[in-house]
Amino acid sequence: MRYYTHITTSLSTIILLGDVLPVTIPLDSTIALSGLVIGSVLPDIDESRSWLGRRISVVSTLINSLFGHRGLTHSGLILLLLLAGLFHFPHLFLQAMFTGAILHIAADFFSVGGIPLLYPFSRKRSQIGIYKTGAWSEGLLFLIGLAVIFSALLV
Repeated sequence: MRYYTHITTSLSTIILLGDVLPVTIPLDSTIALSGLVIGSVLPDIDESRSWLGRRISVVSTLINSLFGHRGLTHSGLILLLLLAGLFHFPHLFLQAMFTGAILHIAADFFSVGGIPLLYPFSRKRSQIGIYKTGAWSEGLLFLIGLAVIFSALLV
């Protein structure tokens, strides 16, 4: 999934499901919104061609050479650590950032490429492939996310 689709799907998920999530991410807070957006792109630090990877190329190249793309940063292990961080650190920015990263990994689970839930024990990827990165199906998800965001702004 492209960075802008990750951001819109994370924002739209908070808009649609914010009341049932275990933490509150107030989107009228600059701190929370910043954390959510950063978290939404953070797992792709493992890809040097990603939006974030191009900006922190030394870190991105190192992580990619050690774990590959959609390796450790997209794993079930990282999901568990993010969940632990979500409940352990009460700071709004960190909670929003952890939530954004969790939503990023969840979104990639629904891609054809999937995620390695059992990494580092297994590199086998799990997925419910409903879209392909860069394909029309991702574009549709982006447009749906934008529609949810804009409709929330109008209310």
